[in-house]
Amino acid sequence: MLRVRGLVTSGATGAVAALALAGTLMSVVGLPTAAASAKKKADSSRAPITVGFLNEQQGAVAFPTFGAGAQAARIYLDHHGGIHGRPLKFLDCYTDGSTAAAVACANRFVAAHVPVVLEGISIGSDAAVPILAGAGIPLVGHTAFGNVQSNSPDAFFFGAATGAYDVVPLEVMKHDLHVSSVTYMAATNPQDRGFVADDSRPAARALGLRYQAIYYNGTSPNFQSTVGAAIATGANALFFTAPEPTCTSLVAAARTLSYKGAIFAGSCSAFIKADGAEANAVFTASDLYVPGDTKGLPATAKSQLALYEKAMNHFAPQYTNGFAQDTFSSTMDLATALRHIHGRMDAKTVLATLRHIHGQKSFMGQSLDCNGRQWPGERAACASGLIEYQVRDGLRVMYTKGFVNGEKLVK
Repeated sequence: MLRVRGLVTSGATGAVAALALAGTLMSVVGLPTAAASAKKKADSSRAPITVGFLNEQQGAVAFPTFGAGAQAARIYLDHHGGIHGRPLKFLDCYTDGSTAAAVACANRFVAAHVPVVLEGISIGSDAAVPILAGAGIPLVGHTAFGNVQSNSPDAFFFGAATGAYDVVPLEVMKHDLHVSSVTYMAATNPQDRGFVADDSRPAARALGLRYQAIYYNGTSPNFQSTVGAAIATGANALFFTAPEPTCTSLVAAARTLSYKGAIFAGSCSAFIKADGAEANAVFTASDLYVPGDTKGLPATAKSQLALYEKAMNHFAPQYTNGFAQDTFSSTMDLATALRHIHGRMDAKTVLATLRHIHGQKSFMGQSLDCNGRQWPGERAACASGLIEYQVRDGLRVMYTKGFVNGEKLVK
């Protein structure tokens, strides 16, 4: 079972805003002008490589931030030579979270004979996978949004396996903080209960941690009561993986109740700004190097972060510290893979190339191996490591020394 980690699922920021952003891409300040980059810029006279782009950018819940990251990366690539001089073009298909919309997009991509589909986010996209696979078209992205795509031999996700977010923090608690007991707070739904049973509780047992789970009502939660019950267990650490608003509320409740132990807030980041000083010392994880404090980062990671921030700050600065980083990274990773193809660029050659990714360095991230063996039950994941960050003075500061892999705890 898979969750959408840290996503804000309330409010409509909408496709209109996303399309307006897309319309301003070519005016990005800081990218080379046409005259200055004649030798670098992709040759528009050459046939573009058309990639299907699937994203949830309409309906009551929309995520234009995913579209912003992918589009910014595409424009950057086209101003820096494209793929062997060929421009990268997106065949955009926007969904509303329904399976019907995902199926319609899949059929559109098949009809257009795209060689690969790039997914930002589309909650109903599992329904598209059999259609794409039937046409031999691979699906790529940063994070899987369903069990079907997570286990498809024709899907490849360049971020860490979702199970890593339940396991790696426990390893950090044990080996870096010397925690002896942890209480995990989760919504009382089958998905979260499944993660407790299948991932975090077995990993905690393997580490010798005393582990308890406290559940809250996901539709009408009482966070003060939940955190109070968690504190009453006497745990050295509180741990949760939840949507952004829930993370913010749980951190605030823990501070209000004067909890003094360690707090691990999944992969959330919105709480840093929302909770202010209360966010200090809270831990949060990412499968990428993140904007902020860059001390101790490899030189390549620093330069890639600077490139990302420059592109996003001139294009859509409001999304720089959000999920745009995921799609910017996955678009750049896809481009790296496509550059290995010399000759016909079709679904067959792209699929074969993706299946042979080994040791490819992810943009702003870790090494990728798309051999289907990075995480049990998630064969499409090409990575398994996370960096644990700690909030200090409003910034995420790297706490672990690079990426920590937790797959050995669940194998």
